[in-house]
Amino acid sequence: MDASYEIEPDEIEILIVEDSPTQAERLRRLIQSVRYKARVAGNGQLALDAIRERKPHLVLSDIVMPEMDGYELCRAIKSDEALRDIPVILVTSLTDPKDIIKGIECGADNFIRKPYAEDYLLNRIGHMLVNQKLRRNQNMEVGIALYLGDQKHFINAERQQILDLLISTYEQAVQVNSELQARERQVIELNMRLAHHAGELETINREIALKNLELAEASRMKSAFIANMSHELRTPLNAIIGFTGALLMKLPGPLTGEQDKQLNTIRNSARHLLSLINDILDVAKIEAGKVTLTVEPIQCQSLVAEVADTLRPLAQQKGLALEVELAPQPVTLDTDRRALTQILINLANNAIKFTEKGTVRLSLSQRAEAGGVVTEFAVADSGAGIREEDQAKLFQAFSQLDSTSTRHAEGAGLGLYLCQNLANLLGGALFFSSDFGHGSTFTLALKSRN
Repeated sequence: MDASYEIEPDEIEILIVEDSPTQAERLRRLIQSVRYKARVAGNGQLALDAIRERKPHLVLSDIVMPEMDGYELCRAIKSDEALRDIPVILVTSLTDPKDIIKGIECGADNFIRKPYAEDYLLNRIGHMLVNQKLRRNQNMEVGIALYLGDQKHFINAERQQILDLLISTYEQAVQVNSELQARERQVIELNMRLAHHAGELETINREIALKNLELAEASRMKSAFIANMSHELRTPLNAIIGFTGALLMKLPGPLTGEQDKQLNTIRNSARHLLSLINDILDVAKIEAGKVTLTVEPIQCQSLVAEVADTLRPLAQQKGLALEVELAPQPVTLDTDRRALTQILINLANNAIKFTEKGTVRLSLSQRAEAGGVVTEFAVADSGAGIREEDQAKLFQAFSQLDSTSTRHAEGAGLGLYLCQNLANLLGGALFFSSDFGHGSTFTLALKSRN
């Protein structure tokens, strides 16, 4: 470039016209970074006042502003003979061809598209400052009439201005095209990734379908096993219990003291084993959805009394008092007798098992609740109680609390888990309260509509 067109940055002042303080400060710092001086005006009217006070070497203006926009500011500058030589760069989105026509009509010298690259903006400013000197020797104008859409526009501008605008527009179009190509490559890459993930997902779905078939077969085999074991395990145990009972009744003949003791041990062990097998089979049936409820009217006072009578001998063996508290008014529920009885027997049996001295109490009560009546079966004991840290796992399958006072108690840890599942089947809730060292209370609540 000819030395006569070289520019000393310290001698250049640029007026920034921007209503956003954040954007204005960003532009000011950018321009000052290459040693240009910078002033800021918040809108077109303030900019025009600042220009008339002191002419800048270049105006960099946003288009959308209050009071006076960038087009109006540019038109005012170019229509003033004293100011028209100031280059004006408009910052725009260039989303419509009319933007270019409006820029040419108002006399704009260049466009910068938002968002812009900082190095490109500085390069444009440098070119405009150089072209400013060239224009002083090429002040020939040309008039052009053209149609855009259904509107006629008459352009009366310098050739250099039109050339600069066309070049800047072309450069912006090239930049936009490059960005679009980059985004197209990103879309292609994303589509390839999606296709890969879709293939992986299809493989996973096939594996899941295969696992589902395997689970269905395992469930079928489990159901068949339960049906077989129900017969194969219970039948011989019942026979052992029956024959042991006959021997203890001395039907075949008299027994020695030692024989009587050993037969009682055999019978108790067989009963315990049968109880464990029953629990396991009942849990398996519930989890497999094989339990069928038989709903019928149940007189609750009678049922609680029957449960107490069944377990009273066990309580007496441990020297425990088994008390019963029943609601004074008759209580009848439509529910499944076997499931309700099993819950109460399990709860009462646990209470006796974990109580060394004192009392086990079975109670029946009713209370009104919104939309119905709640019948509560409670089993309270004066036993060891449950530690707070153990309470969360109380209703888990095969969970046994390792407490010093209860470690000797037998069982598979299925009793409370089974009770909770049966309570859910009956549409009720099973909950408890416990004071470690002083006992626990387990309550089954069944709600009936009015």
